[in-house]
Amino acid sequence: MYKIARSSTIRMITDTIQPWGAQLLYTDWDAHAESFQLPGIDLVGLVGFSCSENDTFHDITFGIAVMVLDDPHLERATDYIDTFYKRLAAQSRYPMFNPDGTETGFEAVIFEGTSVSPMTRVDYRPTTEITASARVTRAGQWPPK
Repeated sequence: MYKIARSSTIRMITDTIQPWGAQLLYTDWDAHAESFQLPGIDLVGLVGFSCSENDTFHDITFGIAVMVLDDPHLERATDYIDTFYKRLAAQSRYPMFNPDGTETGFEAVIFEGTSVSPMTRVDYRPTTEITASARVTRAGQWPPK
């Protein structure tokens, strides 16, 4: 389930950033330690993904880091963050996908408590992280109706 949950979370992020087109690039922040040069564009990506088995469920916790370039009033950053904050609202859902792209019949349901951290500066760029937790379960099974 770890691989499916991680790749499906990445897919949710890339689907969410599609409206911005080439203005915003997905970057895997967990692999960032391998690269010292960042592209000269706004970046967003998964950071700190974890997965725990919890009886018949799998609970995941993750961050989405947003890093902007040449955004002095943080207008673009605020738009990106607001979009993900809404996307990760309590009880929102996103599907789990098999490696071939077909749906598994499972979904991630976001827990209450999604938060946005204060703005920091990483690699000389303003950076914000949104953190969320979710339960991966059969679609429609949780929370109980």
